[in-house]
Amino acid sequence: MAQSVTPKCVLLSDMFPPALGGSAVLFANLYSRIGLPVTVLTNSRPEMPAGFSYIPGVAIDPRHRGIVDRAAMRQHWNLTRVVRALAPAVVHCGRMLPEGIPATLATLTARGLPFAAWTHGEEINSALQSREHTWLMRRVHRHASLLLANSRNTRAVLESVGAAGSKIRVIYPGVDAERFEVRAQPRTDQGKVLLSVGRLQRRKGHDLVLRALPALLKRHSTLRYVIVGDGEERPRLESMARELAVTARVTFVGEVPDDLLPGYFAAADIFVLPNRVEKGDFEGFGIVFLEAAAAGLPTVGGRSGGVPEAVLEDETGLLVDGMDPAELEGALHRLLVDRVLARSLGEAGRRRVRNEFTWAASAARLLEAHLELAARL
Repeated sequence: MAQSVTPKCVLLSDMFPPALGGSAVLFANLYSRIGLPVTVLTNSRPEMPAGFSYIPGVAIDPRHRGIVDRAAMRQHWNLTRVVRALAPAVVHCGRMLPEGIPATLATLTARGLPFAAWTHGEEINSALQSREHTWLMRRVHRHASLLLANSRNTRAVLESVGAAGSKIRVIYPGVDAERFEVRAQPRTDQGKVLLSVGRLQRRKGHDLVLRALPALLKRHSTLRYVIVGDGEERPRLESMARELAVTARVTFVGEVPDDLLPGYFAAADIFVLPNRVEKGDFEGFGIVFLEAAAAGLPTVGGRSGGVPEAVLEDETGLLVDGMDPAELEGALHRLLVDRVLARSLGEAGRRRVRNEFTWAASAARLLEAHLELAARL
């Protein structure tokens, strides 16, 4: 392919702003910096981000991960026709399932459509719960030209289910460090603030923080716990807070617009999200840990999945067993009383983010993968 020809980049993903979540943040930041025109196939929504071209009328139902259901096949064939019409192009799929299915079908029925499929980690376990989804996942792995993993841990999980290591490229998320370096407004109270940000899912470990709170409050009576995010676990977590008699010290904020997130980090003292493996589901990496580090916060994460790559133990934060409230309580108490340690971890995390996790560096790795596939057109 002549270098003067601009390779077309097509992103097929339900997870794109204004949708919320780590994957939406990842894709918007990476593909806006890749340095190429990007056509996004995503659900038509108002207020789509500027800087991208969109094909209207696209509908991606994330529930349709299989092919047995008629509605699922209708969706996959509709998307296949849209993708085929864009050839020649390099297609980037936000997930193996469902987005990888129409990309695979398009590859089988049209020339000039190499595709890369992103893997974030947790969707592998989801696919393994169904024979049909396992079969489809392996077909996507086989026909994809490249598999993009968000961490070395995710790469290892991909290889454990039979994906060819030669196809896998690790592309870490990044963070806009300057955006999170916001000065906090002076607080009228002297209480320290614990902060969690993320979807309320069982594997995130919000419940472990709640279980650790009663013991912590005996030694830090003005401590507060702020939870930003929403999800299926919220009713259970609110009930648990009542049962543990800590409701007065816990604030459920719910989902907040992306532009308000830096203010919550700035108002906190410690970021905590003690992730764990829950029925095979795990955290593939965790952009939110990089955001906390950029804000200069010491972090406490779970010692599982890709989190040890986002949080360097005893260097930028502390890692705990996501099933042990006593270990979590001890780690949080240590940071609450040792200001020198807390400041040291926070400063080290901020330096690491600035040096190693810029969006520009991640986008350069993505562009390299894209050009590798574009050379096959």
